[in-house]
Amino acid sequence: MPPPSAHQRATTHACTPVPIPFEADLETLAECVGPDRHLRTICGCGEMAEFDAAAWLERRLGDLSMVNFTDRLRCPCGRRQGRFEVWPGPPGRSGLKARSAASLYG
Repeated sequence: MPPPSAHQRATTHACTPVPIPFEADLETLAECVGPDRHLRTICGCGEMAEFDAAAWLERRLGDLSMVNFTDRLRCPCGRRQGRFEVWPGPPGRSGLKARSAASLYG
């Protein structure tokens, strides 16, 4: 994993800036999720959501790099090719709405 970025960006859900470690591109799915980090999806329209990748991990896709998943996303606005960012902190505490990989197959 690349080292955390020194850049800070304030979110609408926090009082203090949150460090963004990196955009997930070449890292594997398994490297991007864990008890101390979570994925967020960001669309070109500005839509941002916390992303639960459990369905992809259950399909044993954890060794694939994140670039393999960007075209599997579809934003509510209809766009594809969203990007992933890895954020610090446990999943489920961001205050953002959650999307899941399982919903992409339903």
